[in-house]
Amino acid sequence: MSVQSRLWAGLALLILIIVTVVFTALKLPHTGWTFSLDPEQQLSAAQGDTEPQRISHFLAAGEQVPAHPHLALEEPDVVPTYVDFNQLMSMQTQLYGALRAGQLVLVLDDGSQHPLTDSRRPFSALPGMFWLQLGCGTLGLLICLLVLAPRPNDKAVRAFAITGASYLLFTCAASIYSTRELLIDGSLFRFLSFLNHTGAMLFSAALTSLLWNYPTRIGGRAVDIFAYSTFVLCMLTDTLQWVEGPATGSYIWVFGLFLFGLLGSGVQWWKARRRPLERGAVRWMLLSIYAGTFFFAGGILIPAILQIPAPADQGLLFTTFLLMYAGLALGVVRYRLFQLERWWFSIWAWFLGGVAVVIVDLILASMLTLTTTAALALATAIVGWLYFPVRQWLWQRIMRKYDMQMERWLPRVIPHLVSVSSATQLAEAWDASLRAVFDPLLVDYDATSNVVDMTLLDDGTTLRIPAITGRGALRLQHAHQGRRLFTRDDLINARSLLSLFNVVRERLIAREQGAHSERDRIRRDIHDDLGAKLLTMLHRSPEESQRQLVRDALNDLRELLRSMESGPVPMAAALETWEQEARQRCEARNVNLAWESDDEQLLQQELTPEQFSNLTRVLRESITNSLRHATPDTISVTIQSSAHGIQMNIDNDGVHAASKQEATTGRGIQIIRYRTEQLGGFASIAPDEDYWRVMVSVPLR
Repeated sequence: MSVQSRLWAGLALLILIIVTVVFTALKLPHTGWTFSLDPEQQLSAAQGDTEPQRISHFLAAGEQVPAHPHLALEEPDVVPTYVDFNQLMSMQTQLYGALRAGQLVLVLDDGSQHPLTDSRRPFSALPGMFWLQLGCGTLGLLICLLVLAPRPNDKAVRAFAITGASYLLFTCAASIYSTRELLIDGSLFRFLSFLNHTGAMLFSAALTSLLWNYPTRIGGRAVDIFAYSTFVLCMLTDTLQWVEGPATGSYIWVFGLFLFGLLGSGVQWWKARRRPLERGAVRWMLLSIYAGTFFFAGGILIPAILQIPAPADQGLLFTTFLLMYAGLALGVVRYRLFQLERWWFSIWAWFLGGVAVVIVDLILASMLTLTTTAALALATAIVGWLYFPVRQWLWQRIMRKYDMQMERWLPRVIPHLVSVSSATQLAEAWDASLRAVFDPLLVDYDATSNVVDMTLLDDGTTLRIPAITGRGALRLQHAHQGRRLFTRDDLINARSLLSLFNVVRERLIAREQGAHSERDRIRRDIHDDLGAKLLTMLHRSPEESQRQLVRDALNDLRELLRSMESGPVPMAAALETWEQEARQRCEARNVNLAWESDDEQLLQQELTPEQFSNLTRVLRESITNSLRHATPDTISVTIQSSAHGIQMNIDNDGVHAASKQEATTGRGIQIIRYRTEQLGGFASIAPDEDYWRVMVSVPLR
């Protein structure tokens, strides 16, 4: 069944209930008298605009029936005992039967007798309190229906919907008997009181289930079994009157379940204490629920248990439940309670559009002399010309801030796209574009996750996106600086953004493949031509000094050719090459080399050919400076991983004051800094009295 089909079915049932309640209320007796309790809590009556007079008694078919104050009670279950409750129902049955038979006489304290006759209760005689209670129950169920229709299989949503049905049940029952003139059939009175108790107790059971199951399932099925078993046991106790009175047969049970639900809300709060967004949702939900239920608990439940007068009319206290339903409806907007998404607003817009047509149609039909067809046509036109434009304007005003249409975010992305000229810049542009589009509060890089598609995590708190390099994933948390959650619209936009960047990445790959092909051709030519000539010179040179010079040239040529290769260089191989060269050079000058590069995290890294070539030259130039500008006993080389990449420390002793100025301003230091900056890192020089340190830090991502 579709969402709209569920809504139509629910609305049809709701309309049937409303018609039944109104029809039942119109069937109650109507005598034209006004009955009330005087300041001394005695039953009084007045006809028309006359002053109320105290009633002495009634004559029902000639039998005297006392004018008991309980006859005018708004709520029958506030009487102390079930004996009083049954006596009230018996008196109502006797007086109602006599009135229907035309044999009921009202006797005032002054001895005057006034026969009471039953007439058809007019529609205008239904008091405002009747419509208030019926309207509150209807609106509460309507909100629950709009939450239930999209997610009928969610346990927490079903519990929330049951509270709405229960709310409608006890408000409808109370709206009939609490707004009666005075008399009502005792059997109907008892049945309506039973429905009222059923609704109140079922509301507490469902609310308890909701508080123990949302947003985190805490108690499992045991809590639900306990809550609804308590509901059944309470109804048996109340209906079969196993205890002394309604206070212990109904109200204490309702209040007890209410307290148990309060315990569940405390546990929910505790579990969400370290999750800020979830804690905000819990705080909002609990505030909404208890803003609506505390007033009723304090105004009805506790006074009934303590047998003290209620501070306000029951009907007025029923309205406070709307605070709960209105608050939870707003929570859908702010915290996406029950995981409802933006199309929930479309359901409301569809419903309110229909309501607007009906209301305008009724107003036009009642105020103007128009046929039904003309009124409907005019109402449709007015709603189309006025209501829908105003609604659309309000929608755009509210949602413009978070509008995620491509035409809004594409201008913020294009500058990052056109500036990309390398794989490193592509990753940086991808990160910057995601920040520009979604404005997340936090972006984390997860190197262990290999994902190929976007995913919503943590109920919309997090959007996981593949890294543009193909390895790892980015986790965007708290969209628009925590002001909203990620939705399915964000998934669509993220996929569109990824498609744009894939086009740029493919262009870079094609360009790099062309560059690699050209580089391989040049490398082969150098190897075949220049390499062969240098080898010939090595074998033909008669002097050792010339042969050493050729060997150095061959080593430089090998480094040049290696730097032109396209494959990555394992860190272990790079460290081995560096240590071997450094040790050979130090041994040739009788200098001790202290080498340290056993960082396990570092050994797992790889270097690009460009990184390997530049770091090789940085290390070589640093050792050259140490040997040229000092007379060291020991050169220490420490290579380790840093927060973002690799760090090299090259230390030596034996520094002469005369050589410091030349060492710090010479060409060697300039080469070190230039090569380091090419890789996006930095180099620092730290000379001391007889001590020298070169520190190089380079990012590897």
